[in-house]
Amino acid sequence: MSGVGRPSEIDGNGNVIEKKVVNVNIPVKLIKFLKEKKINRSQLFTESVRKLYEGELCPKCYGGDGIENPICGTRCDHCDYWIKMNRCQNCDSQYQEHYNMFNQGWDKETDKPIFGCWDCLGKPKLQE
Repeated sequence: MSGVGRPSEIDGNGNVIEKKVVNVNIPVKLIKFLKEKKINRSQLFTESVRKLYEGELCPKCYGGDGIENPICGTRCDHCDYWIKMNRCQNCDSQYQEHYNMFNQGWDKETDKPIFGCWDCLGKPKLQE
């Protein structure tokens, strides 16, 4: 006997993607808008949450075209919000806005640049 219903979605590794129904309440006006535009609500919700999860959408302003990925983490240029903070490649300290950010130093012995955070390289001095 064949399976009933839609076939399961498979991820890139061939594993079945488990799904769960989530109720989302939105104004009727928006439901009508989505129907008029023939937008699948389930696909819209799934895609939007995936983008939030992967740092492609800002959870503060919901913008997606101002997302930057400097060394310190993932940042929204529109609202100046850090979405995710990375760890220093030198000392593994967590970057923290205003307290421990990226710094570049110079190794005098090897004559090569050193990259790290304020914890391991010190806070940069302001240029006068």
